[in-house]
Amino acid sequence: MALMSTCVARLGSRFSMILDPIRRQVHYGSLGLMVQKIGEMVVGLDNGEGTFCALPFTKIGQSFDMVDQRQTMTSVVFDARSTTLGLALHVELVAPFWPQDEKTSIVPAYIFKFRISRLDRLRWTNALPSASRKGVLRFGITSPYGMFAADPSGGLTMIYPVSVGGQAVTGEGGGVQIEFGKSSRTTGVNGVSVDQIHPLVGIWQAKGECLEAAYDLSVGAEQEFSLAVMCHVSDALLESHGRPMKLKYAKYWPTPAELTDYVRANHEKLCRKAARFDALWTESSLPAAAGDLSAVAFQSYLMCSLWATGADGEDWFSVWEGSCWYNSTVDVTYNEAMLYFACWPELLEMIFEEWSHHGNDADKEARRLEIASGRSHAPEKFPGLVLEHDMGSGWTANGQSYHHAMPVEENSNFLLLLYTHGKWWGRETMYAHYNELNKSLVEYLFWTDSTGNGFPDRGTANTIDDATPAVQYGRDNVYLGIKRLAALHAAGRMFEHTGEAALAARCRKEVARAVKTLNAGWLGDHWGVCLDKSAKGLKDCWTGKPLPYKILPGWDAYSLYTTNGLLPLMMVDDVPPGISADRLRQDVTNACRESMTLYGCGHSSLDKKNMWVSMNVWRDCAGGYLGENLLENCQRYWNQQLFANGPGSEKPNCFTETSLTNNLVWYPRGAAAFGLPLALPRLVRHGSRASISPIAPGRWPLLSLANWKSGKIPVAVVERKNGKLVAKVEGDTGTVRVIIKKAQG
Repeated sequence: MALMSTCVARLGSRFSMILDPIRRQVHYGSLGLMVQKIGEMVVGLDNGEGTFCALPFTKIGQSFDMVDQRQTMTSVVFDARSTTLGLALHVELVAPFWPQDEKTSIVPAYIFKFRISRLDRLRWTNALPSASRKGVLRFGITSPYGMFAADPSGGLTMIYPVSVGGQAVTGEGGGVQIEFGKSSRTTGVNGVSVDQIHPLVGIWQAKGECLEAAYDLSVGAEQEFSLAVMCHVSDALLESHGRPMKLKYAKYWPTPAELTDYVRANHEKLCRKAARFDALWTESSLPAAAGDLSAVAFQSYLMCSLWATGADGEDWFSVWEGSCWYNSTVDVTYNEAMLYFACWPELLEMIFEEWSHHGNDADKEARRLEIASGRSHAPEKFPGLVLEHDMGSGWTANGQSYHHAMPVEENSNFLLLLYTHGKWWGRETMYAHYNELNKSLVEYLFWTDSTGNGFPDRGTANTIDDATPAVQYGRDNVYLGIKRLAALHAAGRMFEHTGEAALAARCRKEVARAVKTLNAGWLGDHWGVCLDKSAKGLKDCWTGKPLPYKILPGWDAYSLYTTNGLLPLMMVDDVPPGISADRLRQDVTNACRESMTLYGCGHSSLDKKNMWVSMNVWRDCAGGYLGENLLENCQRYWNQQLFANGPGSEKPNCFTETSLTNNLVWYPRGAAAFGLPLALPRLVRHGSRASISPIAPGRWPLLSLANWKSGKIPVAVVERKNGKLVAKVEGDTGTVRVIIKKAQG
């Protein structure tokens, strides 16, 4: 694969590295994204005769003749070759991960594995006769934080101050936002990091700021070495509603010495677990582009995650919104949730609980607006609660930082995720815990329809904030109308479970009204962007100014978002009655055709310059559940990642959600790719019961049916026989009974 910028990261531990071979540098720092600094990483071979060949992460030395790069779900691999040295260097940077295994996944350490082997020729060029094939393997990190120095353990240590204080500009809406400021928090912003480079396999010696290991391939085929790069910050730097919290890894390893002992004793096991998780993807039938996309997206998601613990032992988990830094933005988590549905439900359950403390009534929302704008706001008198867009920015989670609320969007996202999560995992008892919150969110959703047609016309600002006015502000917006009706359907199901019969009946009535309105708006081969074409009275939520149209351009365009609110319900086979699956299939395939661009579908057929990758992946997952195999689109999405991180890029962007008109980079939303292995076999789950009805031949890991503790992961094996798809399940599904329905395709 061509060299490209990418990242590796740890779950919740903030310690990430952005690898940038394009500019021959790395972004390094124990607190990760936005707190990193640019330095260099020295990885190379020195023959002791004046030739030092280095990987392209430093400006010293000379280049190898050829460097190949590839990324898996848990590693980045570089294969370098030099005819001058007569050697090949294989470097694997492992970021261990195993679902539901906290210690493996959060340990703030990377394992670097090196293999040096003889190279006799590269294509038709022979190795130089003078190649001695002897020398030293050198590894080091030079950072603006300070210098690594030799320590008594035989490794290198660097101790430096860190801070989460400061200010920054997101650029969204042209406004300045305080992301890390002290004004909204009482917890201290300063701490100390202890970073180590520690030998694991081979004989290493400290030489200046590097470790070196001697090799001799004049006799013998290859030699192997390994080391670990670790960090440790024990200070409480996160603040959530005034509570100071430490990164969770400090609970398992209170000191740097204990961390080092753990990694030294367990590095081989950590690497084995990582390799096995990789194999679930590489041995599946996902096309190479889908696998590559998933790997880059997963590591970018991890880079944004933050897992902390308070003095009371209570955990707190969130995922930053990449370059926007917001903690667990509700609409972003909606797409990330595929990872939680696939393999780690407890992470989403922590977020549910945190969100439940971020609901605003009319008075609280007015006070939030006053703080955000510096102007007094007369409260808009609405009933119930609106869920905040986010929980705060960066290392502060005391309340929403985003410019404006997205009430219909976020209330609906919460209800859909909660219902599907409970049904999928068989944890419906959660519904009672959130019953009062659900009632308040639903009360607001009822209020948003002032015309009585079942579609919202209040609180309709939404996540698609770089789209045309029809998508963002249009009345009777089809995207939000369907999401609202889907959410009320989900809420009704939860109210049935909690014995709220009257409220459940009201939800059913509202859903039926909305479905009738939706069906009346069918345009022959698709649903438009919105059902009301008038722009009268609509205002831009960024500027507050009226829209300069009488008729909204693109109201009848083909939309990417029709099925967005229905996918969670498809996963539990509970789409509201009255919505035609055949029309949904037509809408998906026709809109895909009409809206396609070089790198994926735009927001609509009228808005092709703005394109979000994860929303495309989400649509493709919905298409899978509808019986349409859209996997070939992954090549387009992968091409965007290559473009955004290759030689022509302006910076290392890692997973890149948007093209050149927006800066949603280092973004976590690509975790939606975890839905692809669910959608192709069309896995439907209701706790201990599940079914598959595949749409394509291949091997599809049934991740959500795995027993991660025992390492048993079942796989759906689908073959085409006599022109028909035939499926079976290999492996142990534990207590879950799987029914194989008639395959399609």
